[in-house]
Amino acid sequence: MRASRLHSLFVFAAVFLIAGLAHGQLSQEYADWANGPAGFLLTKHEQKEWESITTDAAAKDFIDLFWARRNPQPDTPFNPFKAEFDAKVKYAEENFSFPGHSGATTDRARVLILMGRPEGVQNKAPEQTVQGLGTTAGGTDEVRGNSQVWFYNPAELPEGFKVKGSQLYFLFYEDKIGSNNFILDRSARDSFKGLSALTAAPDVYLLHPEMTEVPKPVSLAGGHPAPPNHLAWLGENLPLNESARVLSGLGVNDGVTRPLWVDVELPPDAPTVQYFTGQVEDADGNIVSNFEIDAVPFTGQYGKAYHLSFPLAAGTYTLKMVGAAGGSPLVTENVDITVEDVPENGVWMSPLWLGLSASPNEQAKLGDPYSFGGWHLVPVTGPDFTRANEITFFGFVVRPEVNPEGAIALEAKIRVKKDGKSLGRPLTMPLDASQVLGDLYMYGSSIALSGLPETGSYEFEFEVTETTSETSTEVSLPVDLAE
Repeated sequence: MRASRLHSLFVFAAVFLIAGLAHGQLSQEYADWANGPAGFLLTKHEQKEWESITTDAAAKDFIDLFWARRNPQPDTPFNPFKAEFDAKVKYAEENFSFPGHSGATTDRARVLILMGRPEGVQNKAPEQTVQGLGTTAGGTDEVRGNSQVWFYNPAELPEGFKVKGSQLYFLFYEDKIGSNNFILDRSARDSFKGLSALTAAPDVYLLHPEMTEVPKPVSLAGGHPAPPNHLAWLGENLPLNESARVLSGLGVNDGVTRPLWVDVELPPDAPTVQYFTGQVEDADGNIVSNFEIDAVPFTGQYGKAYHLSFPLAAGTYTLKMVGAAGGSPLVTENVDITVEDVPENGVWMSPLWLGLSASPNEQAKLGDPYSFGGWHLVPVTGPDFTRANEITFFGFVVRPEVNPEGAIALEAKIRVKKDGKSLGRPLTMPLDASQVLGDLYMYGSSIALSGLPETGSYEFEFEVTETTSETSTEVSLPVDLAE
């Protein structure tokens, strides 16, 4: 009996030693990866897989696959789950750290990462003892620090949690006053359901357990991988290249990320593009994604227009694409772009987008090309206008100052110049803003051209200001007015 037990202990020690030696071969970049905040998301099966990895190359492949398995759209280059994870880690590092310990690996960080932001937080002072969640009584000497109760609504959690009831609770005790080291109480009876959900969370977020390799990302939602023979058209000198009008810029997706919006407009007599195909390269020329997607034409300022939206992560890229019909390419275009996310703090205003018109589109989703709160903009792609036209302008503002009535102080100022001289005073008007999502708001308005004194060339200058913070954005537009 004793010999058997010693043998078991020896085998356990040997396995532990082998696992340690295996990970000892990894560089520092990977050796401690599972001990960081990403380790909270590892399933039991993935934990065993990770322990068997012995090379940096295998570790990188594992981590790439780890995040792809949790990407709601694994065939796209942007992973919203990973972006949300990074934001939680940053918040935890800034708010939960204490001397000698990273805030991103604390108990509170684990709950934040696995359960999301709590619906409510209740703070209790040291002189209060938590008898039951939601109740307190006079404190005792046994209470050494503050405590926190985090509340969650099960109905707001992903369906995979399958939690019943009206609330989930997590109780944290500070080990001593002012330490900021809050320890999760795993013995509280009222928090049993919360702890069970916490244990189940890694499997809930594993959306694609059957995935064995990282899919080649497709740059466009609804698209599919481009066939090699179509990619061979990229860069060809085609007849429609000279007559095409292409507009591109960074739109707004969710108040944080900014997709690349592209408007391609061809002459009225041009053949109709049936599909677009292409690829996206990073700053080093590496192909990061490709795509092929059906084209949806609509009437633009001069002819047939097509809109595309690329949800790229922050970085510098070159988009190479070709529009084709049947088996023949019609037009090619290259777009160089640096994608920047919305700044994390302060009031931020997007660039102003100018259009010939805007039409309601209730089916539009946030981030769709040239869509602003249910309005689809037909962008201005040239200077030619008539008196019957209007110039429509739209934009977004993030984290504006909101007064007690829920209103935002926005003001538009429009200057009209001819031959370099202003025509009277600028037109000033207040703007209404509509909340799109969280701290993200949109606005829009238009100005008629029928009031200009005569035909000819003008310059319009548009400026929109959030007057509380005096944050502004502006753009100018040349206008050649005809009757």
